Amino acid sequence: MKAIFSLRRHHYLKMVSVFLIAVILIAGVVGCEGEDETYDLTMAENPAGGGTATDVTGTSPYTALTVVNISAVAAPSYKFVGWTAPLGLFADANAAETTFAMPASDVTVTANFEVATPDHFKCYWVDPAGGPPEEDVTLEDQFGAINATVAVAELFCNPTAKMHGTETTPISYPENHLTIYDLLCEADPIARLVEVTNQFGTQELTVYGPVKLAVPTQKVPHGPTMDLDHYLLYEVIESPPMEPELVILNDQFEVEPDAFVVAPRFLANPVKKTHGDEVTDILDADTHLVFYDIEVSGGNDLSPTVDVEAKNQFGDQDLVAYQAAFLAVPSEKTVLPPPPLNHFKGYWVDYGEPIPDSPVVLEDQFHAGEPISATVMYEWFFFNPVEKWIDEGHGTPIWHPDHHLYVYGIDVASTECWQLEVSNQFGGTQLLTVSGPIALAVPTAKEDHGPPVDLDHYLLYEVVEYGTPVEKDVYLRDQFIDGKEYTVGAPIYFANPVRKEHPPGVPAAEIEHPNAHLVFYGLDFAESFSGDWIAVENQFGFQMIVPFYPGEGPPFLGVPSVKLWWETYTCPS
Repeated sequence: MKAIFSLRRHHYLKMVSVFLIAVILIAGVVGCEGEDETYDLTMAENPAGGGTATDVTGTSPYTALTVVNISAVAAPSYKFVGWTAPLGLFADANAAETTFAMPASDVTVTANFEVATPDHFKCYWVDPAGGPPEEDVTLEDQFGAINATVAVAELFCNPTAKMHGTETTPISYPENHLTIYDLLCEADPIARLVEVTNQFGTQELTVYGPVKLAVPTQKVPHGPTMDLDHYLLYEVIESPPMEPELVILNDQFEVEPDAFVVAPRFLANPVKKTHGDEVTDILDADTHLVFYDIEVSGGNDLSPTVDVEAKNQFGDQDLVAYQAAFLAVPSEKTVLPPPPLNHFKGYWVDYGEPIPDSPVVLEDQFHAGEPISATVMYEWFFFNPVEKWIDEGHGTPIWHPDHHLYVYGIDVASTECWQLEVSNQFGGTQLLTVSGPIALAVPTAKEDHGPPVDLDHYLLYEVVEYGTPVEKDVYLRDQFIDGKEYTVGAPIYFANPVRKEHPPGVPAAEIEHPNAHLVFYGLDFAESFSGDWIAVENQFGFQMIVPFYPGEGPPFLGVPSVKLWWETYTCPS
């Protein structure tokens, strides 16, 4: 009986509470005023600039109990969080579009906004049904403008909550998704050196492309996307090693899988897109995405696969998501100046008219304060800038396509030896003993290219002792040979940047980059090569040359290197 009495008492109190609330509302709305009395409705935003609040009905003043349609729209980088008012009643205070019942007084209704944390995205490889859109677009980001064709859909990205250590990042916009398409670009890829900062620290990346386009996409049954940019993706071809980072990801396909973030794969810039007559501007120019490879515990494959109905500016498309691939992380980006030196590929040269012997005065770090006199006597090698790839997706682009070097043999009164230690992209350090100098590398203009700017002269020394050859396979592509695999062997020459005086009375060519050195390695070769006649010009004049390498001599690879220390050394007997 006690339990039954308690239930009846609870029911009675609930009815009384509802009655009192109704009385209070009626009193607040009607009060002592007449039925035809009208009251002003003022719309406000908090904070200012966070968005707009609108009286959609738009006929203020209103009588008490009038139901008014109201709407809130967040500004870019903000999200709507709710309505507040001192009097009156909302149908749903958490809905951006709702109704408001007027009280019997003037009232201010405030739309409240807060800064939206940019979402993380978990991206999956997909099989698309049907062919690619094959739509032509013009894309303009912070690296420039290109024309491209949107090709096949490759990835689909869900917003994801992320837990990293003690930090949890929720989803701000559950309706925002991205479809990532391959791109066919009319222009040649470009390379940039950038610094990115996010929850995984600061990393210096070399990026190459663009290669893909990320398009805001509605995933049925979710609503349309909000405040989401298009992104232009560049492949990361060089990055520092990264310790795997454990994260917990909770997206709309998988609930809280453990994943390890292992390496950056793409950098994504927000991009302005022109598609036919439709122009989509950038909403948030400061937020970039870095896509990291992830390894999900238990395997990256989805089981079962997930069917996705996607809608965007390229139409409706059915996708099948089958494998987790990347975590896209909001990041800050700084564009860094490119490194001063390319890699160089060297060729022997044949020529028509030789240059006359020319006296020069040279001063490098081995002869600091004691410049040496030398005579430039004969042409030897010509070096093209070269693109170098080690393994798939890991390489160094041509940073300066106009930088070429012409190497001349020189005659000096005496040669000396030095011992030094160098470090470069082939890992570790190498101890070299060098003798010389024996040659001078001169910045040179080549036909169809501009004159080299900000490129030093170099003084070459022969490597007479070294440790172990590199024996590293590389793929090289330069302005003479489209692409070929080689094995990098032993170091043959070492080069210091050098100050050069030539001829007397002409201002000297000063050293611009004292810490940028070159080590020239021999390359294996399978056949000889002979190019066409080309025109070159430098401080020693104009010349027509034929680049080649014969069966008895290998081409060379010049590798930017750091000289860690050096000292004079007794030449080996």
